[in-house]
Amino acid sequence: MKKPYLMILAGVVLVAAALLFLFYQQKPAVMAEGSVDGSLVVMQDNEWSLQFTDPVKKDTINSKNVMVKDSEGNEVDVSYELSENRKTLTIHPPPEGYPGEPRQFTLSISPEVKTKWGFAFGGDTNLIFTVTEELPSFSSQIELANYFQTILKRERMNREDSEFQLFRQEASESAEDKAAGDAESSSSSHSETNNQVQGVDEGDIVKTDGTYIYQVMNQNLVITKAVPAGDMKVVSSIPFDHDVQPRHLFMGEDKIAVIGDSWSQEGKGAAEKIMPRPMNGSSTVMIYDISNKDKPTLLRTVEVEGHYVTSRKINDTLYFVSNLYPDYWLADKNPKIDLRPRVKDSQEGEGFKPIPADSINYFPQSIQPNFTMISALDIEDPKADLTVQSYLGSGNSIYMSQENLYIAVEKFGDPETLGTSSTEVYKFAVDDSRITYQASGQVPGRVLNQFSMDEHEGYFRIATTDGEVWNDMKPSSNALYILDGNMKKSGEVSNLARGERIYSVRLMGDKAYIVTFKQVDPLFVIDAADPENPEVLGELKIPGFSTYLHPIDENHLIGFGFDTKIMDDGKSFNKEPRIIRNGMKISLFDITDFNHPKESDTEIIGGSGTHSYLLEDHKALFHEPSRHLYGFPISVYHDKKGSEYEQVFDYQGALLYEITPDKGIELKAKLSEGEAGEKEIYETWENNIQRLLYIDDYVYTLSNRKIDAYSLDNFKKESSLLVQ
Repeated sequence: MKKPYLMILAGVVLVAAALLFLFYQQKPAVMAEGSVDGSLVVMQDNEWSLQFTDPVKKDTINSKNVMVKDSEGNEVDVSYELSENRKTLTIHPPPEGYPGEPRQFTLSISPEVKTKWGFAFGGDTNLIFTVTEELPSFSSQIELANYFQTILKRERMNREDSEFQLFRQEASESAEDKAAGDAESSSSSHSETNNQVQGVDEGDIVKTDGTYIYQVMNQNLVITKAVPAGDMKVVSSIPFDHDVQPRHLFMGEDKIAVIGDSWSQEGKGAAEKIMPRPMNGSSTVMIYDISNKDKPTLLRTVEVEGHYVTSRKINDTLYFVSNLYPDYWLADKNPKIDLRPRVKDSQEGEGFKPIPADSINYFPQSIQPNFTMISALDIEDPKADLTVQSYLGSGNSIYMSQENLYIAVEKFGDPETLGTSSTEVYKFAVDDSRITYQASGQVPGRVLNQFSMDEHEGYFRIATTDGEVWNDMKPSSNALYILDGNMKKSGEVSNLARGERIYSVRLMGDKAYIVTFKQVDPLFVIDAADPENPEVLGELKIPGFSTYLHPIDENHLIGFGFDTKIMDDGKSFNKEPRIIRNGMKISLFDITDFNHPKESDTEIIGGSGTHSYLLEDHKALFHEPSRHLYGFPISVYHDKKGSEYEQVFDYQGALLYEITPDKGIELKAKLSEGEAGEKEIYETWENNIQRLLYIDDYVYTLSNRKIDAYSLDNFKKESSLLVQ
């Protein structure tokens, strides 16, 4: 009897020893967000945070157990804030800022700071940090390599920690928590790009100077003489290399800049002796002299490593943003690998050159394995210097005023708190080709697109959605935050439309308009005249939702989006009615009475398969102001009778509407791409209209194969031109 008993006892001892060993190996740790090799840089007015691997016992966080002192031993008056899950401790700067001198401080965490099980923390418990007012850069290539080594170490720790968390969870369960609103109206006799901000041009696939049409299509730069409309002709077509994907173009006085992505073969074969890692692609700008439209000349090509994100042009200066995700895991086997971003400029020779390490900045408290490059180039001066500012950390949502550029970077929180995220916004001053970091701020949630942000009278406004629509544990909510010139929160309106998310935003002067949706479309009217106390003035609930809001005047908006139907047929798995799309919808919003906005007119086009480029890209909107005409490309489908899911193709082409506050929405023309007398059976790629533009009294539709010109007086076709 004793032998089995002893065997069981020995087994229990072994299991206990194994568990103790695991707990010892996985000793709770604390890590400063952004620390490299036990040191940290902190921006003067910014908060920063500590991350704990295990929840902290709340009453152990106090001024005796957590303390900041300067290099002379004097205590610094910082304040602390522990998150709800007790795994993040935020350190707020002193009310008057950190002392001017000295600039080096030590954060000490006492062993008395413990987990609920009584374990003390290891890791960054005695952390030296430096306070700076300038964005820090790397002193050498070795320091940059150490940065990526830190990322690799943290990734390994996170993997090990997640595996151990899984083990512990299973063990626990078996045993028993400007100007966006300033619509650009033009008195010129030809179309201009539908830009968000007046004076800040956005790249598009087509531009016109009132005589010629310039477009990137089918791997070519095509220049067409469009005047007179009855005698259009292609004057030149320049093919791009197969490894170049043009995305946008910009016009100068006698220059055209084409920008997009390219894939280089450099870095393979013998070149690897010089470039030990391959090129993954680059943002490429090609500048052409078009003073002779028949024979454009390529003047200059610049390439910045990383994929192209977006671009803007102010006066003669082109700004473009690239994101680079380097193969940093190669540093695990080769610590000396050069991970600096590379640039190639035809003015400087044929090869790629790495950006100097001391020109690469990083955002403190944001350890990121990717780069954002902000580049600037005067396209009118072929010998102008190319400016490239490189930063660690990437964002895809960009807003630009005439004075500042803002990059929004989404940050994900603890994976245990599903749906939790925040957005950091970095502000850069722009002046010709000079780009200077100014400040950064952080708000809860994530942005939808560029229209979620704007700058007005020195303040920055940003609309976000926090949480997830279908997550009952962390239901979504929406908010508008207003930040001052130093990117510090001034005021907010939060907890809008819980359980819904933002589908469109328009910020116009002192007012903000936000559309959210889940079953109906609430349009919120927010008064932001007082940056410290914004408030909701009115709310309108209607079927459907708008994906783009376009201002007519200060009292009227056009919403372009989708109509919806509520299908309360008992087939929904989550006990809520199903929502299905029911055609494209145009809404005319009257906001003369801010407290009582109303939908004064509406138009439903086609059925659920109907789509338009305008619903994803505001630059697809056509506007001829003197005639109050608005238009867009479209492919129309109708729902098949007796079937919920089948659609029947009707036509593809473009629609033109006259939209005014007095008359509402009036269809003026249907410009179908089908030949006269023919009925298309299927939608075809070559007949898909990409853009519409006007020159004098003619509207031009541009598809993937031809240009059609129509009279704006009677909408009869004047001529057609096959481009390819």
